[in-house]
Formats: sequence, C-alpha cells, structure tokens
Amino acid sequence: MSKKIQPVIGDRGNEHGQAGEERASTQIFDISSIEPKDHSRLQRCMNWIKALRKRGITRGQRERIEKAIPDIAEATGDRDPPSVSALTVWMRKFELSGSNPAVLLSGNRHRHRSRTLSIVVEEVINKKLRSIYLNAARNTLRHAHEQILRELKRMVQSNELDPVHAKVSLATVSRRLSEFSPYERDKARYGIGYARPKYRTSVEGTLAVRAMQRLECDHALLNWIVICDRTGLPLGRPTLTILVDAMSGYVVGLYVSFNGPGITSVLNVVKNAIRPKDELTKAAGTTQPWIAFGIGETLVLDNGMEFHARVFQLTAWELGIDLEYCRVRSPWLKPHVERFFANLDYFSLARGRVRRPMANVLNIDPKEDAAILFSDFVRGLIKFVVDVYPFEFNERRVRTPFEAFQESFTTLGPPTFQWSMDQLDLIAAMRRDLTIGSGGIDFIGLSYSSPEVAAMKKEVASKFRTGVKWNPDDLSFVYLQHPLKKDWIPVPSLRPEYTTGLSWNQHLLIRKHARDHHVHGGGLEQLLQARQELHEIWMNGIARRNRSQDMRSVAKFSGLSSSQVLMPGATTVPLLPASKMVSKEDLLLPPVEDIEPFESFVMRGAA
Repeated sequence: MSKKIQPVIGDRGNEHGQAGEERASTQIFDISSIEPKDHSRLQRCMNWIKALRKRGITRGQRERIEKAIPDIAEATGDRDPPSVSALTVWMRKFELSGSNPAVLLSGNRHRHRSRTLSIVVEEVINKKLRSIYLNAARNTLRHAHEQILRELKRMVQSNELDPVHAKVSLATVSRRLSEFSPYERDKARYGIGYARPKYRTSVEGTLAVRAMQRLECDHALLNWIVICDRTGLPLGRPTLTILVDAMSGYVVGLYVSFNGPGITSVLNVVKNAIRPKDELTKAAGTTQPWIAFGIGETLVLDNGMEFHARVFQLTAWELGIDLEYCRVRSPWLKPHVERFFANLDYFSLARGRVRRPMANVLNIDPKEDAAILFSDFVRGLIKFVVDVYPFEFNERRVRTPFEAFQESFTTLGPPTFQWSMDQLDLIAAMRRDLTIGSGGIDFIGLSYSSPEVAAMKKEVASKFRTGVKWNPDDLSFVYLQHPLKKDWIPVPSLRPEYTTGLSWNQHLLIRKHARDHHVHGGGLEQLLQARQELHEIWMNGIARRNRSQDMRSVAKFSGLSSSQVLMPGATTVPLLPASKMVSKEDLLLPPVEDIEPFESFVMRGAA
C-alpha cells in the first residue's frame, strides 16, 4: 500500500551449487525395484560414503580421503577399494542430490546399445514395417522380414548396398518393431475404433455432482417381437430410448419406438422424463416409486443424425437444456447408459424373443413364439427399470442408484415446466409436403379434412401445396401448415373408425397385405378386410388362455411407445394450434377484489 519495495532474502532457486557445480535432478527412488547386482554396488557405495562422513571427511579433502581408504577397506572387507577420485565423485553426487541414493547407480543400467546396421538398412526396415506389417492387411512379422531380405538382396544386386550389410535377423526386426508404441501398432493394424477403447483410461469420470445435472441418452434395438393388445397386429422389434442420470445411474425416462431411432424417439423420451410417472408405476404394479421427473441440465449424446437435427437443437433451446456430444466411437464417455443396455440383455422374456438361427436345431414356429403382447412387454420393462435395476448394489459407490438419486434429488428445488407439450408433439412429428385439393388432405390412402381447411383454401387458393406433419404413433389426425402464416392446425381423419389407434407401421403393413392379396378397389372396406385378416393370422396363433385385460390400466402405457396401441375410444384432437405455447399471460388470475362474494355449502353423505 505504501508503494515501497523491500528486498527479501530467501533460498537460492537456481540449479547450481557452490563453485558453479550443477545440481543433480531429484528422482523418485524405490530400493526394492533394483536388481540384486545393482543393489550390491549401491550398498558398497553407501558404506564408503557413510564411513567417510563418520570420520568428518568432506568431498574436497582428498589427502584425508587417501589416508582413510586403507582403514575403511580393511573394516568393510573390500579387497578392491575405489580411488580417491571415485569417492570424491560419489560424495559430490550424493550431497548435491539431497542424499538421494539413486544417483549412485551405474549409468550403464539404461545405456542404449549402439546400432551396427547402416542407415540405409535401417530405412529399409522402417519402410517395410510401415507398408507391410502396420496396415489393415495384418501380415505376419515373418512375412515382413522376408520382404526386407528381398529388398536388401535387390539393393545388393544393383550395387546400392554392400553385401556385408544385407543380413538382418528376425530378432532385429522384432526389436525395431518394439520401438513403435503399442497404441500405434494396434491403431495401424486394427483401426482407431479398436485401439482407442483398448488403451483408454478414465481420468475425470462423468463430472456429475448432483441429480439431473447430466442425462445420458442412447438407443438400442431389442430382441423381441411385440404384438398389439387391441388389434393383434405385429408392431415389430422395439427400439428402446432411455435417459440415465450420470451421477447415480438412475433411469429418468424411457420410450419404446417401432420406427427405429429418430427425432420422434428422442423428443418423446424427453417428455417422459419431464412428467411424473405415478400412473405408470401403478399400472405396472411396481413395489417402488419412480421418483425421477423434471428437466435436466445437460444431455450427453452420441453423434446420431437425430441428435444433430435442427429441430432437436431448437427444442433444447426452448427447454433450456445444454447439449454435449461425445467423441465418435467413444462409448465410455457415457458409461451409465451403456451399462444399462448391457444389463438389459439379462432381462429375459419367455416368448417373443428373436433368436439367431442355429444349424441342426429345429426352429420354433414364429406364430407360437412371437407372442409377447405390448402390455406385457412394457409392464416387465417398467418393473425392471423401477424395481430391479435401481437397487443393484454399486461396489464403487457403496450404494444403490436409487439411494444416490433420492439423496441428491431431495436437495434440489421443485421441478417446474411452463411449456406446452403440444409443441414437442409437433416437433416430433414426421413431415412431408403434399398438395391440398378438393378432397382435403390425401395421405397414403387416408383422407383428412375440417372446416379450418375449407377456410384456408378460400384464403390461399383452391389447390395449394404445403407441409403436413403426422405422428407415426397415431394417424387419427395430422398437422397442416398454413402456407402464409406458417402456423400449424390439427386436422382429424375422415375415417376415425379405421385410423383410431392406428400407427404408421400398422397402416403400411395393412396396405402391403392388401396389395399382396390383390384386394380390389383399394377403398376403406378393403383395408378393413385386410386388417381383419391380419388380426386373425396373428391372434389365432397366440394361446390367450382366457386372458383378461384391464384396458383402463394398460392404456396408461400408451405414452411410452407407439402411443395409441392401447388407447380405447376416439383419440382427442388438440383444440388449440400445436404452435400455441402456454405463457404466464394465459394463466393470469383476476385480482382478489374483482371476485364476487359467494356462499358455500357442504353436501352431507347419504345415511
């Protein structure tokens, strides 16, 4: 504060001792790691240094050292005592290193042997190893050695090399190969995708310190065939998309899709993670609650095309979620979701599993084996996620994922979400540009129209082309974009008796069945006929055994997957445009003084 400089005398920080002597670098020394031969030499040096220091002799007193050598040699039994110069060097190294015994070891322990091969031969060996051994062909080292000898022989014949230097042993080639790092060798022979996980080392971990801070997302194609409960139509092999909390390993959300991984699966799993899941656990009959809900801070993703989609990035901005993309072919950067899929392989189902064909084995009839219903599959999946997986003991954390997530989740603030889910549904929908004519929206054999479409035609044109979006899990309505205002409006189907609860895959399967069986006309009656035929084909092969379904309870699973497969009755079409978002202005309440007073009463129960 006084702006005055005061010199402070401290230790000398240079690397030189007295009289310009260079200090030896400090080394980490382990006496137990040296060889017996080096240990004996080190012990001899230490005995001589200690004997001289006990006599009060320093390294500069050469005459006293020379007089003390015969007495010390007789006391220690050393028949070949070192010279005065050698003792002076030992004492100087030992003192300048801070009494570190490692400096007394012989430098020959790590001495590199001088190479006897000429520079030309060394270049040939290096070149042939890179071109023949270190490549994707993965030739043997002996083959590379033979090619080296052939090249040296050719150089001798062309007078480029002396015949004396044209002999190289296989051991020499092996030593030259060892100069390449193991990582570089495996990378050149097997590729970076093999070398990187083999030599990886996790240093900092996932960096998550609280629940819902980092959510890892990924897809996996499961090994079962799923059947629709209501129609009996095959839904196909499910693709499971999950969100896993990186701090605890607890599953935050899941979604089952039959259209493969895509933007629809990602946005729907985000919706499932945001919502409370009490109804799902009640329908599945779990013994433990599913306590995860709310918006996470960061999504950890791989480099799938759906994760880099522009609409997904816009959704993340709207939700306030950060996106973090992992390096290509580095699954260990999101280890918790990969561990979940590894454990899911033990989640076995008795029926419906897809198996690899085996030789000399009688294959099971698919109509008998592919009989896992959607409700059974989802119920078992939820029980595994809620009751089994979160309670597996973690040997590293010494607690279960449920305990770790619950302990951190209870300290967070209450989750809030002031945003319309209809916007997520619109973003997750599939899009195609279609021509809107007199019949409304003609979409792959299905017709959609409403009074809003008629008003739009009067405003735009009698026939125009615009964007149409549809939910692949529910074809009961589509979204139509206004060509001028760019708003989206929901348009219901003109054949609700067919499209209610119909998914995109089911509709394509029905149309394919109709074409294959030459159902003439192609109208609604023929599609209903084909749908009934498929229903009988698949359902007759399933032994129901008086199976009763609580459809009200099972319908709660519809939000987890190709949604409407279990939904009874007509599907509710959104009343507001899907682009309408609920804001604070929409939820303003009138002032208290503007509310008229009213009387209240209590209804008594009947006696």
